[in-house]
Amino acid sequence: MPGGEIHHLVLFVADRADEHHADALRVVVRAVDGAGFIDGDPDDPQRTVGAFVRAAALDDPAAAALVSAVAGVSARLHTRFEVQYREEILGHLHDGAPDARLADALPGDTITNPTS
Repeated sequence: MPGGEIHHLVLFVADRADEHHADALRVVVRAVDGAGFIDGDPDDPQRTVGAFVRAAALDDPAAAALVSAVAGVSARLHTRFEVQYREEILGHLHDGAPDARLADALPGDTITNPTS
């Protein structure tokens, strides 16, 4: 993306994160080109577990792939994820579905199959 600003799209467990969240997100990161993994201290009750990708815009294919993949994790694990872009909270995924705020922020068909 020559000349364009690149930002991070970050999705992380919004409530208490455990090892099963980390395991599921490790799989997601391996499947999404350019994605990275965030994992804090497993013994910290405020553990941060998430995934990120660099993207020039929310409609970037890697951004859409990561949101869709994490929506699948959210649905399977019945977990709430906070979604941030450009260090701003866009909203949350809960049980695979975006809240109203996130749905407004995302391009129309970003979440393609939240149960996969």
